[in-house]
Amino acid sequence: MRARTNDMKTRLAAVAAATLLTLGGACGRWDPPSGGPPSPQEPAAERAVVDIFAFGRVLGTIAPCGCTTEPLGGLNYAFGYIDQRSRAQDRLVIEPGSFLFPDPTGPEAPTDEAEWAQAGERAGLLQKRFAAVGDHLVSGIGPTDLTAPDKAEALRRFPLPRTLANVADHAPLGTAPYRLVSVAGGKIAVTTIVDPTLPGADAIPGLQAPEEALTREIAAARAAGADLVVVQMIARRPQVEALVGAVAGIDVAVVGQVEKGERARVGSPAAKVGETWILEPGEQAQTISHLRLSIDRKTHANGIPRAASWTAVPTRAARESELARVEARLTKFREDPAADPTFIRNLEGERDALKLALDGDGEASAPVSATFDQVKVTCKLPSDDAAAEALRAYDAWVAEQNRARFEGVVPPAPAAGEASYVGMDECESCHDEAMTFWRDTRHAGAFKTLHDDNKQYDLSCVGCHVTGFRKPGGSEVVENAHLQAVQCEQCHGPGSRHVEEPEVGGKANAIRREAPIEVCMECHTPEHSDTFDYNAYLRDIVGPGHGEGARLALGKGPTGRELRQAGFDKAGGACKKKM
Repeated sequence: MRARTNDMKTRLAAVAAATLLTLGGACGRWDPPSGGPPSPQEPAAERAVVDIFAFGRVLGTIAPCGCTTEPLGGLNYAFGYIDQRSRAQDRLVIEPGSFLFPDPTGPEAPTDEAEWAQAGERAGLLQKRFAAVGDHLVSGIGPTDLTAPDKAEALRRFPLPRTLANVADHAPLGTAPYRLVSVAGGKIAVTTIVDPTLPGADAIPGLQAPEEALTREIAAARAAGADLVVVQMIARRPQVEALVGAVAGIDVAVVGQVEKGERARVGSPAAKVGETWILEPGEQAQTISHLRLSIDRKTHANGIPRAASWTAVPTRAARESELARVEARLTKFREDPAADPTFIRNLEGERDALKLALDGDGEASAPVSATFDQVKVTCKLPSDDAAAEALRAYDAWVAEQNRARFEGVVPPAPAAGEASYVGMDECESCHDEAMTFWRDTRHAGAFKTLHDDNKQYDLSCVGCHVTGFRKPGGSEVVENAHLQAVQCEQCHGPGSRHVEEPEVGGKANAIRREAPIEVCMECHTPEHSDTFDYNAYLRDIVGPGHGEGARLALGKGPTGRELRQAGFDKAGGACKKKM
């Protein structure tokens, strides 16, 4: 009987292994040390642990705006996770470049002296926190790092251990061809390439073709004693895969130019091409790619084995998720009288195999196990106190600097005959029912949300939380007392001419009765309003006293509040705004 039991366990373990290897790298959440691999403070006996944390292009971002239903990012949460999940001497943190400043073609691009002042302050905050990693940080360099008014001088203002393989002269940029980092008794070489054909790549002088440069520097790194070679590539995924296929000796490649949309937020799970693992983290520190290697020192006494010898093991979170999926299917088919009993028994075997795998230690079963995780950086992760304090200090600096800079600054006056903004008090004198309705909308609290977080003067935020920002006769950063929040005139247009003559020929004069979608989308962009739907959001802002007929015409359907709540539920709850 014991022999049959052992044989059954062996067969179930084999099924579990086959099942687990099909899961690949799962989109991750934080697993407490007790629920995942051995705690970094108590590594399994006779096994070495190496943790590699790969960022995508940070683009000068220190925290998310906080307006979406699942804000991703935040320097404090990124480093809270890193510190909780690894030991300083066993970790490697890498970032590919395009680190200091926003994309000059994107919505966050600085356009004037004040915005560049804020961008510089953010760059300094980023540089300080990443540099605190010490010798276990390797940076790259990317086109946006040279977009500040002082160009390459910014690299000297914000020094980091930067690498770049495909350039001949390193002195002007302060780079090295590659860097060696000692981790867990081995050496990891990290270098970077920039695709010369990318838009903006000409900001980096002297870029060479990547293939020849990589071949040269990988050979040099191996000769210097590198066990592993990691290459950060500011290039699109097809170019990364082509280089991996053309250049021998790359253990890990990191995609540094991610496609826009959701992929820019969460990246892609790890994938193997030949003998190279490709990581694709999200941008703006929204997602970190976390590779953990667990090495059996009985079979690998020294160093860090090459990627070809790794056995991929899913995270515990991925295994638990797969078990829950199988159990849900079992419940469904057991309730179906027509279900095939053989199919149900197969599902039961799959469930038992997954349970057996969870009871054991997947890492300990392989000489070298590799666990890949795409970690969403959210408020559900632990927070790094130093970074959190730096974020608060940044908000205070912005408030102080911009209050002084913009006090007394007003927008231009409207041209002769054009309307100016009058503020909601004027509107209420005739439209009291509409104002009563407005006060129960999210628009009414828009400015308070900034004030509560000391962001009321932040140039990244204020424009969408006041009315008529920088429009003729409208509001400014500081001078906006009568136009705070999203008032009537943000949707209906400046109202001074309407106040002077409300009607002409029995019709409303000099005012826009309805707000077209283009007006809404000035602020309700995908980056800042991920659940925006024009009709659904209209259902929230029209009703009794304020377009009751329009509300009836919209009919039944989801409201904006319902869409946002569904987004919060999907994300596992709301996060407090951090920027």
